[in-house]
Amino acid sequence: MRKSVFPYAAALVAAAFALVACETKTNNSSAKVSNDDTTMNETPPSRAFNFTYEVTVPVPEGTSELAVWIPLPQDDPRVQKVDNLTINIPGHRVTTDPIYGNPMAYVQVANPSGPMKMSWSADITRWEDRGQGTLPMNAHYLKANSKIPVDGKALAMARDLGALDDSTPLEKRAKAIYDDVLNGMEYNKKVPGYGAGDFERAVTVCKGNCTDFHARFIGIGRAAKIPVRFTMGIPMKAGKTSYNSYHCWAHWHDGSNWRPVDISEADKVADKDPAKAEWFFGHLGESRVALTFGRDITLAPPQKGEKLNYFVFPYAEADGKPVKMGKSDWEFRWSDL
Repeated sequence: MRKSVFPYAAALVAAAFALVACETKTNNSSAKVSNDDTTMNETPPSRAFNFTYEVTVPVPEGTSELAVWIPLPQDDPRVQKVDNLTINIPGHRVTTDPIYGNPMAYVQVANPSGPMKMSWSADITRWEDRGQGTLPMNAHYLKANSKIPVDGKALAMARDLGALDDSTPLEKRAKAIYDDVLNGMEYNKKVPGYGAGDFERAVTVCKGNCTDFHARFIGIGRAAKIPVRFTMGIPMKAGKTSYNSYHCWAHWHDGSNWRPVDISEADKVADKDPAKAEWFFGHLGESRVALTFGRDITLAPPQKGEKLNYFVFPYAEADGKPVKMGKSDWEFRWSDL
């Protein structure tokens, strides 16, 4: 059983136990990491690298028109700076989705003969995120998504965690929700159904990957009227120079800045390094690339198919129908500058 770092938070998590069908873990740490220490006034560590996003789009036989959307990197002052962006897609245009402002490269190809290779590259500087991000707020960061409610069980859990109490400082309320997710979930990709970011599954099965962990945090946070932003990106794992999957994290808004959390990464280290697990409430390392915000994504121009649950991989339609793609169709590479 994992003991919560703060007795206060442990009590709040216990109050919510009846709402979920999962065991609550504990840890034995008394460590505390504050975002109010002197490190907030220091220049955060940074990493500068060239990043390439490459995709080979399979073209179904007989396609008359192929449409492709590829996410582009976020430019987030003081957190992620993008320079020398080069898009290697003949005939493309850069568009922005109407809800979250995500930039993307879009191209239409008549009578394509595939497969078709497309890519972009950029020089990116990424700083350790200590909550210095100041991108604009968005009303959708308080709203439900198709797989994340802000009423029902999410609201009940927010209430039982004390997150609806305006007399409690906002950071303590956000931390209570963080602890609920950390102590109530397990990073586990063996149980079928993981990865969809389904709130209901996250509070009943209580196992999954980063998408599932942060769906639970988002649902309870937004139910408590705390704006929470979801980010999809690419992890730059130590010892690797390429990858073909994603990582996601979240931010809650303190009224001025976006404060980061990475609860699935915290869970991976919580038993051996509880202090590091606490560090992930308010910190993100610099070895990652942020691509898109939000869930239920409408692309620009709008896709013919359903809204995207999230947008980190390329999306394509052949004559208005989604093209099936998988990890063998894309690769993300980087090299330090």
